[in-house]
Amino acid sequence: MARYETPILIPIETDEFWEQIRCIIREELRFVIESKKSPEKKSIEKEVPALRYKPLYDMKELRQLFSDVSRTTIYNWVKCGKLKPKKMKGKIYFLWSDIEVLLKAME
Repeated sequence: MARYETPILIPIETDEFWEQIRCIIREELRFVIESKKSPEKKSIEKEVPALRYKPLYDMKELRQLFSDVSRTTIYNWVKCGKLKPKKMKGKIYFLWSDIEVLLKAME
C-alpha cells in the first residue's frame, strides 16, 4: 500500500513547516504549564487586536453610554433613523458603528 502525502500549499518546505508547528505547540504548552504553576494567572487570555470595542450593545448598556438617557429617547432615535435596532432572541441590540456615528454627531 503506497503512502500518499497531502501537498501543503505554502511557500516553505514540508519539513520546515512541521518544525515550525512543533515549535508553536511547545511554546503554547510551556505557557499553559507555567500559568498553572503560578496562582496569579488564573486564566489564559490573549489580546485580540481586532476587537477593541464591543460590537453590540443592549438597551441598558446604551443608556449608560449616553449618561442614562430614557428609553423613550432611544426609541425616538430609532424612529428618526439615527439608530437601527437588531433583534436577537427577543432582545434588542444596537451596533457600535451606529452608536459611534450618533456620538460624533452629538459632539
